[in-house]
Amino acid sequence: MAKFFILIVLFFSISVAAQTEFFHSKINLSENKLEEFYSSFSIDDAQVYFNANDYQVYAYDKKTGDLNWSYYSGYKTNTAPISVQEKLFSRITDGKLLQMNPKNGDTIQTLKIEKLYTPPFFKDNIMYCAAILPEIGGAILAYDLNTNNILWQKYIGHGASYQPYFLKDKIVARFEDMFWFELDYNGNALDKSENCYSKNTEPPFEEYFCNIQYDIVNQYHKDLATKNVTIDETKYYYGANATVVLKGNKLKIINNKNKVATEISIDKIITLLETEANDYTAILKVEENTVWFIYENILAVYDFKNNKTVKAFDLSKWNPHQVILDGNNLWLISRKDGELVGLKLELDPADEAIRAAKAKLFNQTHQCGNEAEALNEARKKALDTVKK
Repeated sequence: MAKFFILIVLFFSISVAAQTEFFHSKINLSENKLEEFYSSFSIDDAQVYFNANDYQVYAYDKKTGDLNWSYYSGYKTNTAPISVQEKLFSRITDGKLLQMNPKNGDTIQTLKIEKLYTPPFFKDNIMYCAAILPEIGGAILAYDLNTNNILWQKYIGHGASYQPYFLKDKIVARFEDMFWFELDYNGNALDKSENCYSKNTEPPFEEYFCNIQYDIVNQYHKDLATKNVTIDETKYYYGANATVVLKGNKLKIINNKNKVATEISIDKIITLLETEANDYTAILKVEENTVWFIYENILAVYDFKNNKTVKAFDLSKWNPHQVILDGNNLWLISRKDGELVGLKLELDPADEAIRAAKAKLFNQTHQCGNEAEALNEARKKALDTVKK
């Protein structure tokens, strides 16, 4: 394997931050179980759900690290158990998707769905999602969990692996690997012009989906239900005041006017020299004018307004397979041993107090034009708090 050594070179100021490991699962995976490395995890307010390389799903308490429950799924995958709105969905080996009780791991019901690739969206107690169905394959659909029935379904084939864009009054879904189309929450196609693509001309799955005439992906969307989207090898994060795109070694910032405000090469922020290679990338958070992202075993915090990298964390000790940021805690799966790891990120108290106050007030004052004055007051209060 190619070797690189990572040296962090930060413009304007140098701040190489530390992290403390507060959790490490003790599964002790054997070498043969790590040979085919498939593993994933997700989190909610209370627990971390870890689909490990031993075909087990483990639920750990986020605060204490205690193992609350586990079960044998017979299935290991890079697609994590999905936890949303106090509901948990996980796949088992015979191609079934279970709705589980997140508190104890008990099965609530077996859904008429084989697989979810991306997080669903709930509206009026109905689940909307792209999924694999046993009868027709990939579909966009509405599902009533109370009756365990599909309300409507539209064939989209390979488009089921793409995250749908759930907007206030419409869904934008992917048809095959070809194009995006719009439909409402009753499953009706919104564009019914004659120049439409078609698929499945035999009832009851005949549809006429019209290719949208705008770029849904590379746009500013502050109200999307799912903020973090991956399409092929490109990562998208739809923040409150900017969309951030991570593709290859480039970061692109799309502002709220749908203009590319910044495009920067990551190697202008960090210099890659010599350590174990890792092609895992992720955008973890976009907050005000700052993006937290993973690139080549580095967690970088970049201020795109001021063109300044303010923090960097070296994660090469764990060579992460997947990463989730949860407040000041970073959860990851280590490629070294396949274990789940929790890290406490050591942030400067004054910086963190100011950052939190700025983020809160940014949301409160963004539309009223008093942001600068409010932020100055926040800085004062935050620094006074830290001094005390």
